Amino acid sequence: MRSFLLSIPAILFTLSLAAQNRENLGPAINSAAGEISPLISADGKTLYFIRDGDPKNKAGQDIWFSTLGSDGNWKEAIKAGSPLNQGKNSGVLNVSADGNQLMIKGAYVNGEFESAGISMVIKEKKSWSEPEKIEIRNFENYSKLGKYYGAFLCSDGRTMLFYFTDNSNKGLGDLYVSHLIRKSTSTKKGQKNSSPFTHSQWSEPKKMGSLNTKEFDEMSPFLAPDGVTLYFSSNRSGSFGSNDIWKSKRLDESWEKWSEPVNMGSSINTSEWDAYYSLDAKGEEAYMVSWKNSMGAADIVKIALSKENRPDPVVLISGKVFNALTKEPVGGARIEYEDLLEGKTVGYTVSNSETGEYKIVLPYGKNYGFLGLADAFISVSDNLDLIQVAEYKEIARDLYLVPLTVGSTIRLNNIFFDFGKATLRTESFPELDRLVAYMAKNTAMEIEIAGHTDNIGSAAANLQLSEERVSSVMAYLVSKGIKGTRIKTKGYGETKAIASNETEEGQQMNRRVEFTILKN
Repeated sequence: MRSFLLSIPAILFTLSLAAQNRENLGPAINSAAGEISPLISADGKTLYFIRDGDPKNKAGQDIWFSTLGSDGNWKEAIKAGSPLNQGKNSGVLNVSADGNQLMIKGAYVNGEFESAGISMVIKEKKSWSEPEKIEIRNFENYSKLGKYYGAFLCSDGRTMLFYFTDNSNKGLGDLYVSHLIRKSTSTKKGQKNSSPFTHSQWSEPKKMGSLNTKEFDEMSPFLAPDGVTLYFSSNRSGSFGSNDIWKSKRLDESWEKWSEPVNMGSSINTSEWDAYYSLDAKGEEAYMVSWKNSMGAADIVKIALSKENRPDPVVLISGKVFNALTKEPVGGARIEYEDLLEGKTVGYTVSNSETGEYKIVLPYGKNYGFLGLADAFISVSDNLDLIQVAEYKEIARDLYLVPLTVGSTIRLNNIFFDFGKATLRTESFPELDRLVAYMAKNTAMEIEIAGHTDNIGSAAANLQLSEERVSSVMAYLVSKGIKGTRIKTKGYGETKAIASNETEEGQQMNRRVEFTILKN
């Protein structure tokens, strides 16, 4: 009896904490109609959701959105216009990190609804582009399994998660995964901005291993920006009542092995239906749907997360893509980021068609290179070493594109040597492979590769080191099939400094390899 009496305050305290952590977003967002499927942008400033059954809708379900005011409160929600809402049940399934792309429900061809499926739209000057479907192998077969389906594009742009319900009376859902097979290389005539995902090819959805159960419902998957922490809704054993939010960690690259799912607890879940969990890049607050104490049907609530309920930290990179010669923004540039150690691309996005702005989210644990890509330009790469895990950060980095013209000089930022040596490190290969591709495509191109050092050591030793390093670069290009007659090399040592050697930052800027286009 004593033990029972002591447990009552503990229960009341837990319920009190849950109430404090949970904030209904109020009448600016929620209504007597149902609000479902909230998606928060990476910067936490735009919230997309579906409003179900509102008389203002074109269809039963339409896309609505709200922006965060300077006072920290959400502004009155606005119903999105065409082409996001076109008289069919609509929904935003994913928001790119920079908000320049939306993945929406429905397969559209030339802006016309075709069938169930997934499409992409791209932000243009005053509106959005016409939606264009994403090609997913055998998607139609899965979408016909039951009444409902949903999808989520992971922040790497290479992995898509789904849920499909079955045709039983209960309409139970299972979680699936699909991978990018071939990215898009096409741009529609007259279209300034092109998504790497439109016209891309994706693998057939595959069940996500042990995450699914036979007798319970699994739905609304959301992978945190860290790339490993998965949240989904399920009414499996251990739930508080109806569907709850559960969490699991990806254990390897197979997407089949996951940690045992854990209920997120009473600070997140209620005795009623809870689903559609969403986080921004910072990961300190979650947005989700709950029927508990709602204004009508389901409402969107915000939850302050304890540290143990947050995903792993990430870094949010933002900036603009510029023409290095004119300093004008370059809209519609593709942004790629790569794992330099593995030598492979790990993510894609696209810069804003008018402003050239972009944002990407990078999980810790890798050494990254990232760059912009556009026709008639050569990319100037940037890099960021995030191998050592730290806290959430926001970093500003502009990217530059150099016109592909005679006399243009491009710094190869992602070429790495051991200190005082001329041996290329493997992290350099992605950068050099891009130069090989440029020269293979532009068969008349001839270049001079120039090597520079700081002033540490003797001038003679620095001159020799710079010459040896550019020779190593030339040898790599020749080994990949580029004729040596198209390449000149020159070591300048410390004679052409571009910054003061009095600081470590200046010394780093002076240690560089660059190439100049001599003929094109």
